Parts: sequence; structure tokens; C-alpha cells
Amino acid sequence: MLPPLFAFGWIGLPMLGWLAAAAAPILIHLWSRRRYRETSWAAMEYLLAAMRQRSRRIRFEQWLLLLVRTLLIMLVVLGVAEPYLESAGLAFAPGGRVHRVLVFDGSYSMACKPGDKSRFDRAKELARRLVDEGSDGDAFTLVLMSALPRTIVGSGGVKPATILQEIDSMQCPHAGGNLPATVSAVRRLVAEVGRDNPRLTRHEVYFLTDLHRATWGQKLLEPVRAEFLQQTRELAKAASLVVVDVGQPVTENLAITSVEATESPVTVGRAASFTVRLQNFGPRSLDRQPVEFFVDGRRIERKDVQVLAGGSASVGFSYRFETPGDHAVEARAVGDVLEVDNRRFLAVPVRQTVQTLCIDGRPSGGSLRGAADYLAVALQAGQKGSRAEIKVDVAPESALMERALASYDCVFLCNVAQLTASEARVIDRYLQGGGSVIVLLGDRVLADNYNRELGLAAGQAADQPPRDGAKVEAEQGRAGGLHLLPARIGTLVDRPQHRLDPLGYRHPIVQAFRGRGQTSLLTTPVFKHYRLEVRAGAAAAVVLALADGEPLVVEQPVHRGRVVLIGTSAEPAWTALPLWPSFVPLVHEIVAYCMSGELRRQNLTVGEPLDALPTLPTVAGSLVVQSPDGRRQAAPARTVGECPAVSFSDTSQSGIYVVENGTRPERKSLFAVNVDTAESDLTQTDVQELRSRLWPGVPFTYRTSSRGASLDAACAVLREDARFHIGLLYAALVLLLGETWLGWKMGYCR
Repeated sequence: MLPPLFAFGWIGLPMLGWLAAAAAPILIHLWSRRRYRETSWAAMEYLLAAMRQRSRRIRFEQWLLLLVRTLLIMLVVLGVAEPYLESAGLAFAPGGRVHRVLVFDGSYSMACKPGDKSRFDRAKELARRLVDEGSDGDAFTLVLMSALPRTIVGSGGVKPATILQEIDSMQCPHAGGNLPATVSAVRRLVAEVGRDNPRLTRHEVYFLTDLHRATWGQKLLEPVRAEFLQQTRELAKAASLVVVDVGQPVTENLAITSVEATESPVTVGRAASFTVRLQNFGPRSLDRQPVEFFVDGRRIERKDVQVLAGGSASVGFSYRFETPGDHAVEARAVGDVLEVDNRRFLAVPVRQTVQTLCIDGRPSGGSLRGAADYLAVALQAGQKGSRAEIKVDVAPESALMERALASYDCVFLCNVAQLTASEARVIDRYLQGGGSVIVLLGDRVLADNYNRELGLAAGQAADQPPRDGAKVEAEQGRAGGLHLLPARIGTLVDRPQHRLDPLGYRHPIVQAFRGRGQTSLLTTPVFKHYRLEVRAGAAAAVVLALADGEPLVVEQPVHRGRVVLIGTSAEPAWTALPLWPSFVPLVHEIVAYCMSGELRRQNLTVGEPLDALPTLPTVAGSLVVQSPDGRRQAAPARTVGECPAVSFSDTSQSGIYVVENGTRPERKSLFAVNVDTAESDLTQTDVQELRSRLWPGVPFTYRTSSRGASLDAACAVLREDARFHIGLLYAALVLLLGETWLGWKMGYCR
């Protein structure tokens, strides 16, 4: 830490010329020195002897008076010039024009409320006082440090009354904080305001924060850390940095980390099970923590659960939905200082039935002779009482162009020989709308046609980027376009194998088969299959493999939907799987996994945009989004594939967002937005860690209103620094009185 140095504003700098007046006492002293002519006189010998005894004390008194008079003049001049301490991080000089940047920590740990006020409220009060006590001509800007830093007031010419109104209207977001991005944004802001307002002589940046470790102690990769440190040092050169800690030492906190539906899809009339998981971040066990369960705002159940210190626990609920549509599910566990993470939400789309379409590549009038017959029977069979009812339509290849695919949840292509470019574009639009495609091969399939028509997004060249709505990695689009198929279809393998490899049951589709032993998929014979070639680095995942390690079932997300490619057929001539007991649960698990994407699209994290497909029949004008706080805002509507879509980015608050059509308000879509519980651990970063690890060599001042210090005391510290010149004038007054007393004591009293 560099020692504080005096600095001066442009207005006070000319006053320093009056420091030359400090030489006046010295000149007067030298001018008034008496010169003596030595003359021998017997009587004087006695006087000289006495004076020699007191000469040292007299000389000290004279030098002391000279020093006091010189310092008196210097203090008066310095006080009028109004200096400030620059290298210590302070830059207060009421006589100059100051630009103050107030950076509010927007991480949701600032909503912690150990007393009558939250940390964010304390930060707002400090900011109000800084604005109120500013001098005429000072400029203020407001920045909210969140996942994406936001400039609330960026201009330097805004009136203080407007600044105070903006401070009062600010709300604490429910996201995390991004310190590197905020420092970069503030550095640019200081440069812009300084360039546009040359009258502002100094810049001060106040970080009003609780120093939460998730924001101020996060570990950055070396290139990011180096860039962040460079940005901070450049900011410290342009402005004085002050970190104001408004946090309190709180270690106890309970958070609901997840609310999940145990199975998908959820349908009317069937009991749906939900699991609520809790995490205790404190050192004290919670023996009877109440957890409440709500559906559409109505409490339906309450349970008590034990959560050990530093541990986690889970509790289950079930509910039977009686009406189709989107429903809001909520879990609450109240009772601590941070309420934001005590509530968690889940938007549940409830179906009357699941609609599937099976395209039969070899239709037959006989029973179980077509390419899709066994599959249709398995889909309709289900597991009574525990699985959603599935409606199956079996149609020839012409249905791809004749049917409205958007009305189906899943489309199965069973031994379809080939696809035209028009049919490939229809499938592409269907995937953009959120549908899923399951491809089963067979003896009529032309592999080269599939690779050509479905290998890239329909009508898209290999060097073009993916179209809007694509959910596959951008690097795939740059490397060779958006692939609809999760793997390339290779050569036909006519070599029977009698065992499958579930790959440790890692994939959700096969997790239900864990522990079933020899009666499960393990002993399923496969007589013929196509070799599936998965590209290295692709988003595809292998669900099942053969005993020799070759993939048999591969899936990947495409647009808003999902594509599952099965290397064999749904007919007994290619595999005994349609005759095996595991066939029915396997196809149902595939359907459930494909439809789980709808549940994921409607359940987001704070800061993620609502960029999904609401369950609205048509779009007439703009859609309306109602936020959890009751605000209603228009959202632009667009069409993706054959379905309407909504784009809405203001998701800074957790809760349920309602999307509705202005002409059909009874038809609503729900989206749940939840906090990232990384902020729920309330551990703070120590100031020494800031100096040594986060900002090594960066000058900044640390102030605190925490650890029992009152808000008035914190403001008093800032005011004391702001009135540094007043202290100099008071010191000059004390010296003036001291000089008068010394002069009387050393002169007149004698």
C-alpha cells in the first residue's frame, strides 16, 4: 500500500503560490537581528555569565516561535487550496468538480436482511448521503453490478434530485455479480464522462458491496485474471477507488437448490411426483425445518425435514392435476435472513395426452407386418397407472408433407426409404418448433440420402452459420453447419450380436433399466444394424452400444427439439428387441426424454432470456409478459418453424413469468425463473485477501458499515475525508492561539 500523498484540484492549485509567504517570519527574524559592538565593561561580565546559562533555552524558544509562525502561514494556504489524499484512494476536495461513480453490488446476497434493513437498503442509504453531501457541480453516475453490469445513470449532467429518484427506485436483482465485467464497464464510463465533461477534475468510484466470496473471491482463469487486473489498474489511475463494506458477518443460511418432476411428461388425472432438495450452508443443524408445497398459489402440503449442518436433504410431494395447460409449482422453506433462495419455482406443462406420429416406410394391411406396427403397439401399451397416455397415429410417408407436424410431440421415422429436400425442410422447421424426431432404420433406408438431406440443416450450406433458434454449439455451425442427425449413417453390418452395452446406465433413457439384470436390455439380440459414426467433439451422446462397442442409439439436441437415431429397425427381422419385454419401457423412456426438453425450456435461471415457445394457438400482435412483481410488459412475437415464439430478456427477478396473448388472455404460458444457489453461501472475502490476491498493487480505500458499526459512523468516516481542508484550517486556528500564548509567555511575562 502506497503512503498517502497530497494532491490538489485545478481551482486550488494557484493558491500554492502563497506558500512563499511562509518565508516572511524567517526574513523578519533575520532582518531584526541586532548587531553588537563589543566594549569591555566590568559590570557586563556578570550579565554575560548569567545569559550564557540561559542562552540554550532562549535559542530554543526563538526557534519554536519561528516554527509556529511559519507553520501557521503554511496551514492557512494549504487549507484554502483544499488538498486531498490521492494514493490512499481518497479524492475529496469540495472546491473542485468531482465525478462520483456509485457501483451497487447486485448479487442477491445483498438481499440478506439480518436486521430491519437489507444490505442493499444500507447501500442505498449510503449512496443517498453521498449525493446529498456533494458540492454544487459534482456529477454522479450509477452502475448496477450484476451478471451483466447495467448503467442506471451514465451521464455526468444529471441533477442530484434525479439521481436520488433513481436510487430510491432501484431493486436488488436475484442474480450473481460479475466483477471483471463491471470494472471494465466503469473504466469506459469514467473515460467517457471525463472526455465529455472537462470541468470534472477528479473521479471517485465507490463499490457498495457485501464482499461476497462468490463475486469478490471467484477464481479466474489466468488470461481473464490478467485482463481483469490490468483493467483495474487503469481504472485506479483514472479514479480513486473506495470499497464500502455493507455486509454483516452472517454464516447461517438455508436454500432450496432444486424442485424437480420425477418423470415427464405430466398428464391430466395421473399423480405427478416432485422432489425438493435443500442445502444447509450454516454450522447449525435444522431438526424440524418446515417445507411447504404450493400449486398455482394454493398450499397443498407441508412437511418437516431434518437438514444437518453443512449438509443437504430432500423431501417429496405428489399432486394430481385435473386440467391441462401450464401450472406453477412452488416450494418454500422460510426462516432465515436470506429469503430469496428459500423459494423455488417450477413451471409444469400438463398434457391431456401425448401425441405421436409414426411414419411407416413399408405400410402393410396385415397385422404386425408394417415397419411401424410393433412400435405403435409398444407406444399404446405403456405401463398402466404410471405412464402418460400416448396417442399414436400411423401414416405413410406422404404424411410428412400433408400433416401439421406441430400438433405432434414426437415423430417416428420407421424404415423410411429416403427423404426429399422439401421433407427435410419440414423436419427442420418441426425441430425449430420444439418437436422431437426418432429415426429407426431398416432394409429400405438409403443411407447416402439420409446423410445428404439430414446431415446439414435443410437448405443450408456447410459454410453458413446456423439459423436463428439453433441450440447446438456455435462452433459446430462454423465447422460445417448444423447437423440434424446425431451421427453419420455408415455401412450395413450383417453380423448377429446377442448383447448390448448400456455404458454404465449413464444416459437418462436407460437409467430406469439399472438393476434389472439379465431380463433387461443386456441380452437383446441384434441381427442387423447400420454402423453409426459419431463425430468427435459433437453434441451427440451415445445412449446404447453393442457388445463390440459400436453405437446403436445416439441422440443430440437440435434447435429446440431433439433427434434420436437408432441404428437398427423396429421389426423382428433385424432385431428381437420388438419381442423383448424391455421394448415397451425403452420406447416410453425415449418419448419421456424427448419431451423433457419442453420442461427445461420453461424453467430458467435468473438472467436467462425467455426465448421459448409459449403454448398459444396464434399470435395476434405482441405478447404480454407479466413479471413476478406484477409488472406487465410487451414482448416481441415472432414465428419459429410453424410456432409462435417470445423473446424477453428482463428476467432479473426470480419467480413465475406469465406470457399471454392480448386477444386470448385465458390462454397463458408459464415460465419459472430461479436463482443460482452459488450465492447462497454467505461467506465474505477478507479485505487482506482483496489486497493480496484480487487487487495486488492496486491502491484503494476500504471502509465498512458492518460488524456493529452504525450507518451514521460509516458516513462520518466519508465526511471526515471529504473535509480534510477544514481540518487544516482548524489546525491553523489552534496554532494562532498557541503563537499568541507563546509570545506572551516568552516575552511580556518577563
